[in-house]
Amino acid sequence: MPAGRKKYSFFYRIYRRLRYLRYVKKLRRKEKKEYGLNAREGSKEHRTIAKEQLRSERLSAKQRRIYDRQQKKQAKHVLKLEIEQDLSDNAQHYQAVSEERKALKTRERNYRRKRRKRLTIFFIKACLRNTGKTIRSINPARIPVLFKHVRDNRKQIKELLIICIHSTLLFTAAYLLIYLISLVTSAIAGVFFDYRSIIYFNEVFWLVKPDQWYGDSVKMIYSSGPIVAGIIAVFLAIIFTYIHTDKNLTKVFFLWSFIHGFNAFFGSLLIGSMFGKGFGYAIIWSYISDTEKVIYTIISITALILLGVFTTRSFLISANTYFPELEKNRQRPFIWAQVILPFLFGNVLIALIMLPKLLFYEMTVSLALLITIVPIAFAFRYYPSLYFEKETIRIRLSMKIVFYVLAFIFLYRLVLGIGIPIG
Repeated sequence: MPAGRKKYSFFYRIYRRLRYLRYVKKLRRKEKKEYGLNAREGSKEHRTIAKEQLRSERLSAKQRRIYDRQQKKQAKHVLKLEIEQDLSDNAQHYQAVSEERKALKTRERNYRRKRRKRLTIFFIKACLRNTGKTIRSINPARIPVLFKHVRDNRKQIKELLIICIHSTLLFTAAYLLIYLISLVTSAIAGVFFDYRSIIYFNEVFWLVKPDQWYGDSVKMIYSSGPIVAGIIAVFLAIIFTYIHTDKNLTKVFFLWSFIHGFNAFFGSLLIGSMFGKGFGYAIIWSYISDTEKVIYTIISITALILLGVFTTRSFLISANTYFPELEKNRQRPFIWAQVILPFLFGNVLIALIMLPKLLFYEMTVSLALLITIVPIAFAFRYYPSLYFEKETIRIRLSMKIVFYVLAFIFLYRLVLGIGIPIG
């Protein structure tokens, strides 16, 4: 019995201990549940307080804005009354100032008109004087020799004239295409700032008040056109590398197009840095120092010179459209007919297309291409004679090119003369 009682008491103690542990576990679970309920209630109460505080802050902010708006409206009304009172009190003074200003503008306009007239007369007299001197300096004995030279080289002169016409028309069409892309890009960039504009043949006319312009809009609008033109020029240059050995005139159009594209970027950067117009507006609003402007100018001039150096061979290879070979002694007249004269006549044609609103900045950018033309005029001397496929090529005026280019110029001037609204 004592042994059995001892054994019973041992298991009984284990049983009591297990019951106690089970009771403690239930108690802890109950406490944890009560703590979770209290925490959720506290979090809910905290969120409710935060929402009420946020609602009160918004209400106070709204009331503050309404109050500020009323104060501004009242201040504007008071200022308007003061201005009207000032105008009524000093009406005679303001009228006198206005008349004086109008008289000053009229005097300046008359002075500019007289000065322009005097300069025009001076230039006409100078041209007539120089023309007379040139005519008097002609040796009559050399005239038959000149006619004989023209008669003996009539075929070569006719071929060079056809080459010059083709290249001039393609030069003009390529410029108008790149310029149109630049105008459209600038107008589309203005849409991002809710600016309305009208694209004309020589500019983008902005229907924006002066106080609506700010730094970001100026930088994006006036830099987007040249940048997109430069990007397009890269793609056109890649396309030209695949077709530079073809014998059609399309490659000449691509050649002039990517040259105009690079000039639209680097030439605009150069002229804009120098005169503070066009691309220069973006430079000015970027708060760039004069030292950085000088650096941009040097980079632009260097890039245009290198463009001329690297495109010289491409212009010489373009002779395969007209000749089976380009010997050393024929390279000079070909460069004159393919590059130099089209540059001169093309800019004259572009100026005629842009009349009567010829913009100084745009023509200066176009003439900046002279930095590219000058290296071509000298670099061709260092190239050997070029030989292409030996076949008979008859040089004739391509009426298709003439028709397409003139039709493009006509549509460009007609449609953009009316204007295309954007935004």
